[in-house]
Amino acid sequence: MNRPILGIIGGVGPLATACFIEALIRKTPARRDQDHMPMIVFNDPQIPDRTAHILDHRNPNPQPEMERVARWLERAGADYLAISCNTAHYYYEGIKQSVSIPVINIMEETARCLAGEMGVGSTVGLLATEGTVASGVFQDYLHRYGLATMEPYDEAQREVTELIYNGVKAGGSYDPNQLLRLGEQLRERGSDAVIVGCTELSVIYQALAEKPAWFYDSLDVLAKRCVSIYLASREKGELVI
Repeated sequence: MNRPILGIIGGVGPLATACFIEALIRKTPARRDQDHMPMIVFNDPQIPDRTAHILDHRNPNPQPEMERVARWLERAGADYLAISCNTAHYYYEGIKQSVSIPVINIMEETARCLAGEMGVGSTVGLLATEGTVASGVFQDYLHRYGLATMEPYDEAQREVTELIYNGVKAGGSYDPNQLLRLGEQLRERGSDAVIVGCTELSVIYQALAEKPAWFYDSLDVLAKRCVSIYLASREKGELVI
């Protein structure tokens, strides 16, 4: 294995997937096309809404379709997988068990990164979908790494949802500084750092003129991890996770 292939479960949502691909390209040390990492992207926007199902299980379940995409990527030649959606990690165990190749977990990678850089015992604010916040999955990963968590108050969470669904997903307009203000609110309440924990919010985060050091973009963390796997595996000649 000279150049391991990354498989991306995408389309959740489409613009966030494009943002992730761009991050992978920009973070890869390359002087020519041939130095970049190969990837296979299944951009499947028909995957049912993750938050809708988490909040009400009577809504369509996205897990079967995500598992199907994962298996397709494995058959197509992917050596490891990434999911360009935080909320989708509510279904992580099922997706992981549906394939025989590793699936990199955006939540665990972000928790590990924050614990290493902020230190155990730090308090971390979380800006994410209602589904991610309500499920508690992201918080569980952070707690495992010794981090306390803080979520927005209800009114602020509604603003987060508005940015995600009526801003990025709907192709509407949004003010990147609104994301910054929401992060600052969590900081004022005592958060040492704030996670941009939705890949639609990552799109907005990238549009910020200045990115405070206390803001941690989960999509950025995932991209760094995928690139590091690629570089280590290319050097060793086998997959290094």
